[in-house]
Amino acid sequence: MNEGSTFATVDPGFAQLRRLTEISRALTYTTSMDQVTRLTVERGAELLDASAAVLMLADAEGLLHVRAAHGIDEELIARFRAPVTDEVIGRLQGLLAVPDDYFIAVPLVVGGVVTGLLAVALRQGCTDDDESLLSALADQAAVAVENARLGGEVRIELEDRLRASEGATSAKDRALATLAHDIRTPLGAIDGYCAILEEEMQGPITDRQRETIGRVRMSGRHLLSLLDNVMDMARLSAGVVRITAEPVRLAEVAREAVHMLIPASDAKLQTLHLGKQADVIASGDAARIRQVLVNLIGNAVKFTPQDGAISVTTSERLVDGAAWGEIRVTDSGPGIPEAEQAAIFEPFYRSAGTAGVPGVGLGLAISHGLVQQMGGALELESRVGVGSSFIIRLPAIRTP
Repeated sequence: MNEGSTFATVDPGFAQLRRLTEISRALTYTTSMDQVTRLTVERGAELLDASAAVLMLADAEGLLHVRAAHGIDEELIARFRAPVTDEVIGRLQGLLAVPDDYFIAVPLVVGGVVTGLLAVALRQGCTDDDESLLSALADQAAVAVENARLGGEVRIELEDRLRASEGATSAKDRALATLAHDIRTPLGAIDGYCAILEEEMQGPITDRQRETIGRVRMSGRHLLSLLDNVMDMARLSAGVVRITAEPVRLAEVAREAVHMLIPASDAKLQTLHLGKQADVIASGDAARIRQVLVNLIGNAVKFTPQDGAISVTTSERLVDGAAWGEIRVTDSGPGIPEAEQAAIFEPFYRSAGTAGVPGVGLGLAISHGLVQQMGGALELESRVGVGSSFIIRLPAIRTP
């Protein structure tokens, strides 16, 4: 083989990786849900030389439905819906009309939750490399779909409410929501590229390189969590946060939140425990109560020194003849000066004592807004040098 033929030969695997990179770049700059899903199936079929491809997304009820398809008759997919179970794999394979060794289906996963499914019908028997490529594409598609969902549909809803409220939300909130979306997209792409490197799809890497890539991913995910807080704050300001009112056993939510934060407190040699629990039922949104509680306990773990103590209790209290359910998070931290307590729930407020702690000062503001949306209140009791107590108060439901 001469020198010219060496350079003329292109490794098929390298060519596929280059096409995957091009697809990832295209998804990075695509914000419409329809464009993202159509691009995924069309480019996915081309990437794997597949005769057909299907992208399914889960709806609010957890049912999968076809959002985009390539190479399949529209009449066949018009009513194709299935629960997120193993059954859907068999139905998809039947829809694509291919045997086992010509069929690949991989999940779309966001935050540990399966949000969709990407499947292809190959023209020849599948290999491990084919499945790895489709998995990498599915990871990119999952990020792009989530970005489109948050930055497209949510942003449209925000803008509609902003127009309807005739300026009730400031231009700053609109700018923050747009900025959060625009930054989230490339951060998602960075995470996807790191995943490709970790899977050694572009060649082997050393342990030190793997450690460095892991740190890049961790930093990116931290930034994504901060951006999620910005988006939550923008939604609250625009009044588009969806809150359900249902009976919630506060002790159960408290127990779940404490169990989630025990590893973090153990790492700081702290004592985090459930204190006295009353069997009180309150009106609220269980998921949102848990979100607020995890934030409050997380803050307590963050600001309480090593060997400190944190307790979570539930109780029922009468105020002006009305019954309220309470969850109290008490820590033995440094406490909050009285002069700062009035501002602690303001967006972006950071006290002088928290300068060295990561965050942008939105957690308490979001928690305060969520509790208010549920018809309750979030209050603070604190003494410098003694500790702090954050109290979630929600309307109690008296059972006959």
